[in-house]
Amino acid sequence: MNPSSSEIFVARQPIFKRNKEVFAYELLFRSSLANFFDPSQVGGEQATSKVITSSFLLIGLPRLAGGKKVFVNFTEDLLLRGFPTLFPRHEIVVEILEDVRVSRQVLAACEALVRRGYVMALDDFLFGKNLLPLVGLARIIKFDIRQLSREGLARQVATVLRHNPKLKLLAEKIETDGEFEYCKKLGFSLFQGYFFSRPKIVSGRDISGSKLHYLQILRLIQDENYNFEQLATIITRDASLAYKLLKYVNSAYFARAQEISAIKGAVIMLGENNLRQWLSLMMLSYIADDKPTELLRQTIIRGSFCEQIAGLISPQPADSGPFHTAGMFSLLPAMLDKNMADILAEISLAAEVVEALLDRGDGMVTLALRLVIAYEKGEWQMAEEISRMLRIDFAALPPLFARSLDHLEAFDVSA
Repeated sequence: MNPSSSEIFVARQPIFKRNKEVFAYELLFRSSLANFFDPSQVGGEQATSKVITSSFLLIGLPRLAGGKKVFVNFTEDLLLRGFPTLFPRHEIVVEILEDVRVSRQVLAACEALVRRGYVMALDDFLFGKNLLPLVGLARIIKFDIRQLSREGLARQVATVLRHNPKLKLLAEKIETDGEFEYCKKLGFSLFQGYFFSRPKIVSGRDISGSKLHYLQILRLIQDENYNFEQLATIITRDASLAYKLLKYVNSAYFARAQEISAIKGAVIMLGENNLRQWLSLMMLSYIADDKPTELLRQTIIRGSFCEQIAGLISPQPADSGPFHTAGMFSLLPAMLDKNMADILAEISLAAEVVEALLDRGDGMVTLALRLVIAYEKGEWQMAEEISRMLRIDFAALPPLFARSLDHLEAFDVSA
């Protein structure tokens, strides 16, 4: 089955620096049915061309990368045809796939890129003497830590640094904070994986006083008996919140012809449901203040994506609230370093939201959250299967993801 031209599935995965701030995003094309390059359906060359078309021309790099660099895989043929030079050197990292042959033509193409100021990375690297010319040209080498033992990884690192001490090392498929810390000790400076969104749970540790305060406000906001005027009062009493609200409602996301300068006007424009959502996200930003900024970015995207999927399931806007809440609260464990069940004991939420956050059953909200997480990870087969369960069009998801990125931009999450 060949994906139709309308099915533009591009996943992004953050690449972190040692301080857990985002250095870049890797953009990967996936066929519409699989989370890998399937040579029988879409060859590597066509896959990379589709990344280029989708991300740079159709979806737009600012949406996907938010001003960060992007890593894009290039096949041997695309390298030889000069495709990387179509893009500004300050926006892209040219990632050489592990199956590229080290021929004279490939080396000449890589040398030309380096002379023009492009950054080159070697993907899924395993040292061999035939790769030494590429090691000398590369600025970044990526190691898949799942392919090697710790001892084997240490030997590979020592070998490549002996040949090129200026290299930056990138560890990919980091799943735990322990793996992150170990790779830091080995000398890695870049890290890729889902470790940042997993909680570091310490038995018996309480939620800190300031975070507990914000969590209590979050609980009030979710209480439907807490009326519109009381929500507005929370904002008017906090100058920082008031400033952020005005900045939000005047962002390009809302495409307003005239600027709103009064808090009352901003509150009325948003309406109660949107105000409740925005205020909840602000409280989450305070709760996650000591966490990687990407965690908050992911929270905003999940909430928006879940809410839009609700629109595919039901045309009634009032039905989308639980979906948005589930997406928005799904990363609370990583923000608070607590189990989800313990956190939910502190907040009063609708039963369908609780079920989704605990990943129980096959309710609509639960399935929508699973779908968003599968899409986020590029697990396309899983995403398609869940779409069928929800009876929604799988091909309708990419525009919703792009719209979620627009929503993220409206919040102006820095760093």
